[in-house]
Amino acid sequence: MNANVIFRALSLLLSALLFYSCVTDIVPATGDRRYLGFTWQQETEIGKQASKEVTALFGVYRDPKVARYVIEVGNRVLETSHLRRPGIDEQIRKTPVTFGVLDSPVINAMALPGGYIYVTRGMLAHLNNEDQLATVLAHEIGHVAARHAARQAWQQQIGQGLLLGGALLGQGLGLPAQDILNLGGMATQLIFLRYSREDELEADKLGAEYSSAAGYDPREAIGLFQTLNRIQEKEGQGMPSFLATHPNPGDRIQRIRELTGPPRDKRPLADSRYLNTIESLVLGEDPRQGFVEGNVFYHPDLRFRFPVPRGFKVINQPTQVMMVESQNRAVLGFTSSADKSPESAAARFLNQPGLRVIERGPMRSDGFPAFVVVADAQKQNGQVVRVMAYFIEYRGSVYHFVGYTAPQAFVVFRSLFLQSMQGFGEVRDSRILNREPVRLDLQSVSRPAPFRDLIPRSLPAPFTPEDVAILNQVELNQEVGTGRILKIPAAH
Repeated sequence: MNANVIFRALSLLLSALLFYSCVTDIVPATGDRRYLGFTWQQETEIGKQASKEVTALFGVYRDPKVARYVIEVGNRVLETSHLRRPGIDEQIRKTPVTFGVLDSPVINAMALPGGYIYVTRGMLAHLNNEDQLATVLAHEIGHVAARHAARQAWQQQIGQGLLLGGALLGQGLGLPAQDILNLGGMATQLIFLRYSREDELEADKLGAEYSSAAGYDPREAIGLFQTLNRIQEKEGQGMPSFLATHPNPGDRIQRIRELTGPPRDKRPLADSRYLNTIESLVLGEDPRQGFVEGNVFYHPDLRFRFPVPRGFKVINQPTQVMMVESQNRAVLGFTSSADKSPESAAARFLNQPGLRVIERGPMRSDGFPAFVVVADAQKQNGQVVRVMAYFIEYRGSVYHFVGYTAPQAFVVFRSLFLQSMQGFGEVRDSRILNREPVRLDLQSVSRPAPFRDLIPRSLPAPFTPEDVAILNQVELNQEVGTGRILKIPAAH
């Protein structure tokens, strides 16, 4: 993941914990005044900054039709929520709530402090109708109305604040925080975990209330929870419900049934409107933003490539590519620079305090001018890491590799770092340059048949028949009736 983005987001939240400390304020969902980590105004300020970080990390999905639709449904549900009800503090009632779509294949939705709500395109692809979308957005609005971020800041400022502080020390140098966070241990995680589970259950309750008041059927969310359960089982990621931050999907299905009445009549027009809106949605990873093939990272739009060190996992984000060694002994990052030349970029890098330069000098990659710097950097605890930075000028832009590891391991990873850095070059293969993402096509069922007989025999990689069944919230052998619209992955 983008270490700088995570660092800034964690810094922001930790600052809130340390400096905002404790206030008493109103919780719109209950009307109660209670201890919170920050005021509503502070919460909106935190959310505004966090929103910038999240959109920088994942990217915004650029489809105006989809964006308008999500905003429309979100606002319809918002008007029924506690955030807009009479008697609520005027400052809260007048706070705009932002709805957006993130360009990520991960099935997720999130509510940031102060009313910044996002769904991913991966989530949209796995929903079947407007009722499901409305219930997802209502759930996230519930988090905002219940002031869960501010409540968690108050409840966790001692235990989690210390953990975040440890993570920040690592992230400040671009080091993975995973090991530092693990020092908190399972006991600490379980102490605080139950609060977030209660928050999720409360958001489920509020979401069912808000979506129902807006004219939607919250029971449609059962199909989504069943989908999440199938994905967990398929990928082997199921976990005991008492350890899950979000309650187990099976538990949430029972909860929704308890919170709602009998199912409402189907709304075919609303269902078809939803599906028509997401037609041509990008499914899975978008190769136009970069992909790995044959241990080489390619970016068709920017027309560059570089080899990925063997044994490194690639995490591709809109503003950065991170490559992490399987045992977390080394990290190699790649991003763009605002500098005009490799030399000026290197000079700015060398201007950072605390660097002990070991070597520097001009290089070339595939004929393009480059500059390399090797230096030792000292962490706050006195530990030293060795950094190799490499700057390349290509097609009017400057790109920047940075690899780091422990000094004693540098002799092992130096050649791997250089392999990627000096292997950077231009993409000329039209097969790579013309690679397009898999998109969602709609197909109307003309005859009753088992689902597996209605999907194409040849599906674009990496989709399987089971993936497509999950996408449509059906079983492979389930009989599908005439007139149903199916979502089918298709290469374009």
